[in-house]
Amino acid sequence: MRQMLLAIALMAGLTGPALASAPPGTAQNFLDRVNRLKSKGPLALFDGDMKRLQAEAIAAGKSIGNQRIAAEKAGGPLPYCSPQPRVKLGQSEFIAGLEAIPAAERSRTSLRAAMFRIIQKKHPCRA
Repeated sequence: MRQMLLAIALMAGLTGPALASAPPGTAQNFLDRVNRLKSKGPLALFDGDMKRLQAEAIAAGKSIGNQRIAAEKAGGPLPYCSPQPRVKLGQSEFIAGLEAIPAAERSRTSLRAAMFRIIQKKHPCRA
């Protein structure tokens, strides 16, 4: 029994890095964590990662909104053309936007860049 547990532990250690999720801060990592919480159902509300995910999304959104406000003040080109500088994205809309980005690209795209892309698609500037 002890040898079997040791073998399982060694196998887990050998396969762990190969199965590791995307680097922190990437859109893929965010989506992986969201999907992990979804699998928990209602118990996800009690998971500490829920608040961290919300904080990450809010921080990315504020950064993008601040960029838009700065562009308006400077009289430069707008990064996206919504009626308001701060865009509201629903949870489902945001997750669907992340899922629409190809997985290989998500794993090397920051959450902020992915959100920026989703907002630009939702509110493109007409030429």
